[in-house]
Amino acid sequence: MKSSGQLNQKEIFESLPVPAALRAMAVPAVISQLIVLIYNMADTFYVGQTDNPYMVAGTSLILPVFNITLCLAGLAGVGGGALISRLLGQNREDEARRVSVFAIYLALLVAAAFSLGMGIFMEPVLGLLGAGENTYRYARQYALCVIVLGGIPTVLSNVLSNLIRSIGRSKEAGNGIVLGGLLNIALDPLFMFVPTMIWLWRPSGLSSKWSGSL
Repeated sequence: MKSSGQLNQKEIFESLPVPAALRAMAVPAVISQLIVLIYNMADTFYVGQTDNPYMVAGTSLILPVFNITLCLAGLAGVGGGALISRLLGQNREDEARRVSVFAIYLALLVAAAFSLGMGIFMEPVLGLLGAGENTYRYARQYALCVIVLGGIPTVLSNVLSNLIRSIGRSKEAGNGIVLGGLLNIALDPLFMFVPTMIWLWRPSGLSSKWSGSL
């Protein structure tokens, strides 16, 4: 029997025994989801390095909203992917293509609506989540970056991963999620701490020049 790396799409859907097909599809998916959990914790870890408990609390307050974006991704990705798999199993490839296009447009529409709604109703939503005087500013900044600006890319990446997995390319979908997670972990400290270090280490002459011009 061929290894999971040598299996093609047709074999997975038509001739491979169910336990072997599940193993070939599930193992990369589980690994990729573990990476998603790790890089979600990475944000909190790096924010914790600032020794500001209010920043950590602000990021924690946004976690339920971030989880909603993942649920929205599941709406189009998991649902559409399940239908695509059934259609491919019935050799109805044209319908599977139409479903994949619909799932992508649905994800774009829902993610854009959610991000826009979060941007408009930011204050009442943060109040409902429990943001107080000390945490509101940090929660708002994090929500703007992760939900309002990052909502569409987050939803699309998960939807595309599920759609790719639905056609039997679980390994490729997992590799994409793993690469994204590793990039997130690597780039977090770069964008969080390097600009701050540059600002703190700026030449005093330049600082006094700007101060005099204000």
